[in-house]
Amino acid sequence: MFPIAEKLSYYNIGYGLLYSLIIDEQEDNFEEEDTKTTVAAQRDYKQKARIHHINWLKIDYGDGFIPARHKPEADLISEYGDQLETVLSEWNQSDPIYWYKGSHFFVVPAPSSSQAGADKLKVSQELLPVDLTAGATPSHPENFHYLLAEYAAYRYHQNNGEMDTSLLRKKNFDEGTVLMIETMFPRARQQAYQAHVPDDDGSTY
Repeated sequence: MFPIAEKLSYYNIGYGLLYSLIIDEQEDNFEEEDTKTTVAAQRDYKQKARIHHINWLKIDYGDGFIPARHKPEADLISEYGDQLETVLSEWNQSDPIYWYKGSHFFVVPAPSSSQAGADKLKVSQELLPVDLTAGATPSHPENFHYLLAEYAAYRYHQNNGEMDTSLLRKKNFDEGTVLMIETMFPRARQQAYQAHVPDDDGSTY
Protein backbone atom coordinates (compact mmCIF):
# COMPACT_ATOMS: atom_id res chain seq x y z
CA MET A 1 0.00 0.00 0.00
CA PHE A 2 1.39 3.39 -1.09
CA PRO A 3 0.63 5.92 1.70
CA ILE A 4 -1.11 9.01 0.33
CA ALA A 5 1.16 11.48 2.11
CA GLU A 6 4.29 9.77 0.79
CA LYS A 7 2.86 9.63 -2.73
CA LEU A 8 1.97 13.32 -2.65
CA SER A 9 5.46 14.26 -1.46
CA TYR A 10 6.97 12.37 -4.41
CA TYR A 11 4.47 13.97 -6.79
CA ASN A 12 5.66 17.39 -5.64
CA ILE A 13 9.33 16.50 -6.01
CA GLY A 14 8.62 15.29 -9.54
CA TYR A 15 6.50 18.38 -10.21
CA GLY A 16 9.41 20.58 -9.18
CA LEU A 17 11.82 18.66 -11.42
CA LEU A 18 9.53 19.01 -14.44
CA TYR A 19 8.98 22.73 -13.87
CA SER A 20 12.69 23.32 -13.36
CA LEU A 21 13.19 22.05 -16.90
CA ILE A 22 10.28 24.13 -18.22
CA ILE A 23 11.66 27.28 -16.59
CA ASP A 24 15.15 26.54 -17.96
CA GLU A 25 13.66 26.34 -21.46
CA GLN A 26 11.46 29.43 -21.11
CA GLU A 27 13.50 31.66 -18.85
CA ASP A 28 11.99 35.03 -17.86
CA ASN A 29 8.44 33.91 -18.68
CA PHE A 30 8.12 32.88 -15.03
CA GLU A 31 9.79 35.99 -13.60
CA GLU A 32 8.10 37.57 -10.60
CA GLU A 33 9.21 40.78 -8.97
CA ASP A 34 8.49 41.32 -5.32
CA THR A 35 9.02 44.20 -2.91
CA LYS A 36 9.29 43.41 0.76
CA THR A 37 9.44 45.10 4.12
CA THR A 38 12.76 44.45 5.80
CA VAL A 39 12.76 43.50 9.46
CA ALA A 40 15.48 44.37 11.96
CA ALA A 41 17.97 41.52 12.49
CA GLN A 42 16.04 39.26 10.08
CA ARG A 43 17.82 37.46 7.24
CA ASP A 44 15.11 34.97 6.25
CA TYR A 45 12.25 35.87 3.90
CA LYS A 46 9.65 33.29 2.88
CA GLN A 47 8.12 33.20 -0.58
CA LYS A 48 4.82 31.64 -1.68
CA ALA A 49 6.53 28.68 -3.39
CA ARG A 50 9.91 27.04 -3.85
CA ILE A 51 12.49 29.22 -5.57
CA HIS A 52 13.94 28.00 -8.87
CA HIS A 53 16.41 30.86 -9.04
CA ILE A 54 16.81 34.55 -8.29
CA ASN A 55 17.67 36.95 -11.13
CA TRP A 56 18.65 39.84 -8.89
CA LEU A 57 18.11 41.16 -5.39
CA LYS A 58 18.60 44.66 -3.98
CA ILE A 59 18.40 45.97 -0.43
CA ASP A 60 18.26 49.49 0.98
CA TYR A 61 20.03 50.09 4.30
CA GLY A 62 19.17 53.79 4.24
CA ASP A 63 21.27 55.28 1.44
CA GLY A 64 19.55 53.72 -1.57
CA PHE A 65 19.37 50.26 -3.07
CA ILE A 66 22.52 48.14 -3.27
CA PRO A 67 22.64 45.03 -5.49
CA ALA A 68 23.34 41.90 -3.47
CA ARG A 69 25.41 39.10 -4.94
CA HIS A 70 24.52 35.44 -4.87
CA LYS A 71 26.69 33.41 -2.49
CA PRO A 72 25.46 29.79 -2.21
CA GLU A 73 25.12 28.49 1.33
CA ALA A 74 27.35 25.51 0.52
CA ASP A 75 30.14 27.89 -0.52
CA LEU A 76 29.81 29.86 2.70
CA ILE A 77 29.99 26.71 4.82
CA SER A 78 32.99 25.44 2.85
CA GLU A 79 34.80 28.77 3.12
CA TYR A 80 34.12 29.68 6.75
CA GLY A 81 33.29 26.39 8.51
CA ASP A 82 32.43 26.76 12.17
CA GLN A 83 33.22 30.48 12.03
CA LEU A 84 30.37 31.11 9.60
CA GLU A 85 27.91 32.66 12.04
CA THR A 86 30.57 35.04 13.35
CA VAL A 87 31.53 36.04 9.82
CA LEU A 88 27.91 36.63 8.80
CA SER A 89 27.21 38.72 11.87
CA GLU A 90 30.12 41.01 10.91
CA TRP A 91 29.41 41.15 7.15
CA ASN A 92 29.86 44.60 5.60
CA GLN A 93 26.73 46.36 4.36
CA SER A 94 28.60 47.65 1.32
CA ASP A 95 28.67 44.10 -0.08
CA PRO A 96 25.38 42.35 0.76
CA ILE A 97 24.93 38.70 -0.23
CA TYR A 98 22.00 36.32 -0.54
CA TRP A 99 21.30 32.62 -0.93
CA TYR A 100 18.11 30.62 -1.22
CA LYS A 101 16.80 27.22 -0.19
CA GLY A 102 13.34 25.80 -0.74
CA SER A 103 10.83 28.65 -0.51
CA HIS A 104 13.14 30.93 1.53
CA PHE A 105 15.85 33.40 0.61
CA PHE A 106 18.36 34.83 3.05
CA VAL A 107 20.01 38.26 2.94
CA VAL A 108 23.15 39.23 4.86
CA PRO A 109 23.73 41.53 6.58
CA ALA A 110 20.32 42.03 8.12
CA PRO A 111 19.32 45.65 8.67
CA SER A 112 19.33 47.32 12.05
CA SER A 113 16.13 48.63 13.64
CA SER A 114 16.82 52.12 12.30
CA GLN A 115 17.47 50.79 8.77
CA ALA A 116 14.56 48.36 8.41
CA GLY A 117 11.31 49.42 6.83
CA ALA A 118 8.67 49.10 4.13
CA ASP A 119 9.68 48.53 0.49
CA LYS A 120 13.38 48.27 1.27
CA LEU A 121 14.02 44.93 -0.42
CA LYS A 122 13.40 44.15 -4.09
CA VAL A 123 13.82 40.79 -5.75
CA SER A 124 13.33 39.32 -9.22
CA GLN A 125 12.84 35.58 -8.98
CA GLU A 126 11.43 32.57 -10.79
CA LEU A 127 9.32 30.30 -8.64
CA LEU A 128 8.23 26.72 -9.03
CA PRO A 129 4.48 26.10 -8.89
CA VAL A 130 2.86 25.93 -5.48
CA ASP A 131 2.96 22.36 -4.19
CA LEU A 132 0.08 20.14 -5.20
CA THR A 133 -2.51 19.14 -2.63
CA ALA A 134 -4.74 16.07 -2.76
CA GLY A 135 -7.09 16.34 -5.74
CA ALA A 136 -5.30 19.35 -7.30
CA THR A 137 -4.65 19.40 -11.05
CA PRO A 138 -1.03 19.92 -12.21
CA SER A 139 -0.48 22.86 -14.55
CA HIS A 140 1.97 21.26 -16.97
CA PRO A 141 0.49 19.73 -20.18
CA GLU A 142 -2.23 17.19 -19.47
CA ASN A 143 -0.68 14.55 -21.73
CA PHE A 144 2.27 14.44 -19.37
CA HIS A 145 0.49 14.39 -16.01
CA TYR A 146 1.30 10.66 -15.86
CA LEU A 147 4.96 11.55 -15.33
CA LEU A 148 4.21 12.44 -11.71
CA ALA A 149 2.89 8.92 -11.12
CA GLU A 150 5.97 7.47 -12.83
CA TYR A 151 8.27 9.51 -10.61
CA ALA A 152 6.35 8.61 -7.44
CA ALA A 153 6.43 4.90 -8.37
CA TYR A 154 10.15 5.11 -9.10
CA ARG A 155 10.88 6.56 -5.66
CA TYR A 156 8.50 4.17 -3.91
CA HIS A 157 10.05 1.06 -5.45
CA GLN A 158 13.56 2.41 -4.90
CA ASN A 159 12.89 2.93 -1.20
CA ASN A 160 11.51 -0.60 -0.93
CA GLY A 161 14.56 -2.16 -2.58
CA GLU A 162 12.65 -3.19 -5.72
CA MET A 163 15.39 -2.03 -8.02
CA ASP A 164 14.28 -3.61 -11.31
CA THR A 165 10.84 -2.02 -11.09
CA SER A 166 12.36 1.22 -9.82
CA LEU A 167 14.73 1.45 -12.80
CA LEU A 168 11.90 0.80 -15.24
CA ARG A 169 9.81 3.59 -13.72
CA LYS A 170 12.83 5.91 -13.74
CA LYS A 171 13.37 5.13 -17.44
CA ASN A 172 9.72 5.92 -18.17
CA PHE A 173 10.01 9.22 -16.31
CA ASP A 174 13.25 10.26 -18.02
CA GLU A 175 12.03 9.37 -21.51
CA GLY A 176 8.66 11.04 -20.91
CA THR A 177 10.38 14.17 -19.63
CA VAL A 178 12.47 14.46 -22.80
CA LEU A 179 9.34 14.01 -24.92
CA MET A 180 7.47 16.66 -22.92
CA ILE A 181 10.24 19.24 -23.38
CA GLU A 182 10.62 18.46 -27.08
CA THR A 183 6.85 18.76 -27.55
CA MET A 184 6.56 22.03 -25.65
CA PHE A 185 9.71 23.69 -27.00
CA PRO A 186 10.74 22.81 -30.56
CA ARG A 187 14.41 23.76 -30.64
CA ALA A 188 14.44 26.01 -33.72
CA ARG A 189 11.53 28.12 -32.49
CA GLN A 190 12.92 28.32 -28.98
CA GLN A 191 16.40 29.36 -30.10
CA ALA A 192 14.92 32.16 -32.19
CA TYR A 193 12.82 33.29 -29.23
CA GLN A 194 15.75 33.32 -26.80
CA ALA A 195 17.89 35.32 -29.23
CA HIS A 196 15.45 38.23 -28.85
CA VAL A 197 15.04 38.17 -25.07
CA PRO A 198 17.67 40.33 -23.28
CA ASP A 199 18.91 39.28 -19.87
CA ASP A 200 17.20 41.06 -16.99
CA ASP A 201 19.79 42.10 -14.41
CA GLY A 202 17.59 44.66 -12.64
CA SER A 203 19.78 47.56 -13.74
CA THR A 204 16.83 49.57 -15.03
CA TYR A 205 14.73 49.30 -11.85
